[in-house]
Amino acid sequence: MSVIVWFDSYTLQKAVEETYVSQLDGMTTAINGRYEESHSIHDVQQIFDYIQYKNENVLQLTLYGQDKVLASTDRELIGNPSPPDLLNAIQVSKNETLISHIRNDADGIPKDRLTAPLKEDGVTVGAIELLVDTSESSDLISNRILFIIVVGLAIAVLLLVVLSIIIRKLLIRPLLKIRDAAVTMKMGSAYKEIVLDSSQEINEVASAFNDMVIDLEGRYKELQQAQKQLVESEKMVALGNLVAGVSHEINTPIGIGVTAASYMDEKTKAFQLLFQDSKMKRSDLEEYLNTVSETTGMLQTNLYRASELIRSFKQVAVDRSIDMKRRFKIKEYIKEVLISLQPNLKKTKHQVQVTGNDGIVLFNDPGAISQIVTNLIMNSLIHAFNPDDEGQISITVSSHFTDFTLHYSDNGKGMPPEVVQQIFNPFFTTNRSNGGTGLGMHIVYNLVTQSLRGTIRCESKVGSGTNFIIQIPMMNEG
Repeated sequence: MSVIVWFDSYTLQKAVEETYVSQLDGMTTAINGRYEESHSIHDVQQIFDYIQYKNENVLQLTLYGQDKVLASTDRELIGNPSPPDLLNAIQVSKNETLISHIRNDADGIPKDRLTAPLKEDGVTVGAIELLVDTSESSDLISNRILFIIVVGLAIAVLLLVVLSIIIRKLLIRPLLKIRDAAVTMKMGSAYKEIVLDSSQEINEVASAFNDMVIDLEGRYKELQQAQKQLVESEKMVALGNLVAGVSHEINTPIGIGVTAASYMDEKTKAFQLLFQDSKMKRSDLEEYLNTVSETTGMLQTNLYRASELIRSFKQVAVDRSIDMKRRFKIKEYIKEVLISLQPNLKKTKHQVQVTGNDGIVLFNDPGAISQIVTNLIMNSLIHAFNPDDEGQISITVSSHFTDFTLHYSDNGKGMPPEVVQQIFNPFFTTNRSNGGTGLGMHIVYNLVTQSLRGTIRCESKVGSGTNFIIQIPMMNEG
């Protein structure tokens, strides 16, 4: 647009100048003819006055001689010295008309000064100067420029509107469809394949996005399957550790029972020999009865302990191996879980307390509760305390209408905020160097949110221990 405006204004200005030059050439020819005839300056003056009278745009006509002004429409100039370099400038220009533009004069009127040679017998004897008002031509040029600018802007606006429509149809709308598809995927809704009728490049992007989503869904299913297998593997490892610990615990009371039974068998045989040989005395009978009483008490105590361990292990192991809901007293069940964890707890100096209402009954998945409590306690034993610490672990149960709350806390090291934020993420662990998998708390989160249909949150500060608040429905029908 700038080039067009410049070119058009330049062309129009040249056309105006040529018009003025043509007019001056006509005047010069007429004046030359009249001057050569009469050699009368008075005739030239009359011609000047007549031209100014007939043409309103002519501001001044002046005839310069070799030394002075010979004639002029401005009478005050007559007789004044001629500009010393004017005739030289005419001759240097090869007797062509000189043009100069006056734009910033005192009166504010745009003017053009045109100077042409006055000749006599082919010799330049003077110069004729025409001062013309160019206001009309300047206004014409300005209006022409304004018109071109308005038309150009209108065309530019029209082109922008058309371009925006084309861009919106070929680029923005397809991209919005791709964005909506991405948002749909993010929200977990069913993905519908994108079909676009746009440019080749956008269609290729949509096709690549469809392929990526299909491949991503496949990878996600594989990841879910792998994660599920890892979680199940981790649960089986925990169950195996439980079996090993309980087996070790059972060995002690069973071993004591076997030793006591063998001792009593030995004493019984010795007592039987005394009886058969008729050598039995009252003191022998009393000693045997005391031995039987003590051994029987020892057998009963250790067999009862082994029975409790087996009963607790059996219930916990069955609950963990199958996902089945049943009605149970939560506080009593947590104590049974703690019995199965005694092999791990007795190696430390930590104390575990279970408080709350004894009568709270849940209809839910006890295996999930067992796994949650086990993982929380093992997490505290591994991460919260140093080997020589005497820590306190508290489990509080409470209910409110149809909701059950389990508040687990320890007074260990605590965690910084960046660890709290990631504690439920799969494979996140601060103990990988010692074999940590990062699945323990992730399993807890999945069990609470999926199996038990509840919520869990973690609160912890460095040096102030850790709290887990679990809320689940008391009646979970699935």
